[in-house]
Amino acid sequence: MRSKRAFLAAVVGTACVAAVVTADPVHAAARPHQAGKGCLAPGQIGSYLSKEGEATLTFSREFLSGVAKQGGHLKGIAPVQVINNGTAATMPIGERYDNIEIPSGRVCYPGGIAWTNPATGTTYEIDDFWIVFAAVGNSTVLATPKINGMPRAGGELVLATFSVPQALTTGQFVPHNGGIGPRRVEFTVTNAWARDLNTALGTDFTGGTPWATLDIVWRGAPSRAIPSGFSVGLLGVNLLAKAISDVAAAAGGLGRR
Repeated sequence: MRSKRAFLAAVVGTACVAAVVTADPVHAAARPHQAGKGCLAPGQIGSYLSKEGEATLTFSREFLSGVAKQGGHLKGIAPVQVINNGTAATMPIGERYDNIEIPSGRVCYPGGIAWTNPATGTTYEIDDFWIVFAAVGNSTVLATPKINGMPRAGGELVLATFSVPQALTTGQFVPHNGGIGPRRVEFTVTNAWARDLNTALGTDFTGGTPWATLDIVWRGAPSRAIPSGFSVGLLGVNLLAKAISDVAAAAGGLGRR
């Protein structure tokens, strides 16, 4: 009980600091960004929340319906793999793949998904994406999509939003699959991404459409310390690092070996 109260106090404290830093993490995260900055070259070890792990994204019925309407299909871009007959995607995570940018705190994840409209031949790719884990408000998924191999003219886009507090306070942030993390985090399509998909692929998505749910497992203590700072992203990753550490301590070290 005492450790739970301490953890909740840490959540509140971090949230208060984050609220002072910015009242609008979505717009703060969407500032112009140099593509590729902060991502790892082959063989590099990044600064990340865990040594290894995996993440599984299960696409919503609404999103899959939009794909099916135009006969499209999804394909993974390594290290992301599309599984379960196109209804989900899985990817390895950890310090050999992912990296926390400084000072933004944005986390770079390699790979992504490609979507082709068979009627027009148009291909829409998300290859490398970034996440800003915000302690309060909306956390964001960002990328510069490529249309037929060319980066979109408008540059980087906020694709989807989700909530770190939702992941931490619903009882979903638990030991599972040999590690620690939330079993279910809900992702929502933004207005901007819906418009971009509709323009490129002829879909009819609207902002606020459920995109997917995420099951993520962080496994093993990272080799490098999590960077500290007061940006929205760094406050968010440090909140998650503390949550992982607290749950691991309560579970006797699971996921931090």
